[in-house]
Amino acid sequence: MTAGMNEKKTARLEAFSDGIFSVAITLLAIEIGISAYGGATNQGLWQKILEKWPEYFTYFNSFATVLLIWIGHHRIINQVRAASQPVLLLNGMVLLLVALFPFPTKTVGAFIGTPAVNTAVAFYAGYTGLIVLSMLLLNAGIVSNPKLLVSTERSLPWFRKMMWGQALGVLVYGMATIIAFWSPAVAILMTFAMWIFWAIVTFDTEDELL
Repeated sequence: MTAGMNEKKTARLEAFSDGIFSVAITLLAIEIGISAYGGATNQGLWQKILEKWPEYFTYFNSFATVLLIWIGHHRIINQVRAASQPVLLLNGMVLLLVALFPFPTKTVGAFIGTPAVNTAVAFYAGYTGLIVLSMLLLNAGIVSNPKLLVSTERSLPWFRKMMWGQALGVLVYGMATIIAFWSPAVAILMTFAMWIFWAIVTFDTEDELL
């Protein structure tokens, strides 16, 4: 009876979530490209390839962000024995925002170097902050019902540490959103620098939590 109660029942949740993350990452790259044009030359094509650097940069930035969010999501669900209805809805909110992440990514890549760069970067930083906020709410939903956890004693401290990091992340992305209206370069570099932060928060845990 005890073994049955402790059995993990999150396989479908993990499979569905992984599928959405895969689609989001694919969509990040699908818009990058150069359409055929008349009078193309080798030199002209190289110039057009180089002109696309904002799109390469934002793709790389967003890919790393989604990758680290997926790793964090994996580690979260790995500690959950079963998902309640609120947790399923909160997880759905995370996936909804992740699936739409290619939109702000494409927007900022298209408008870097234009007079609209401030709004584009603010939108990108703010949207990334919303994804982190949704992860924070997911963790809060899980922690509010410790019976969902595989091991309450081992997992609760980890969740509290993760939630602290996510709250700090929301604050930083919020600051980047505001700073974008004065210095979009600083704001976009703040989102870039968050990789290191997320890598530390995500991986600085015990091996058994993998």
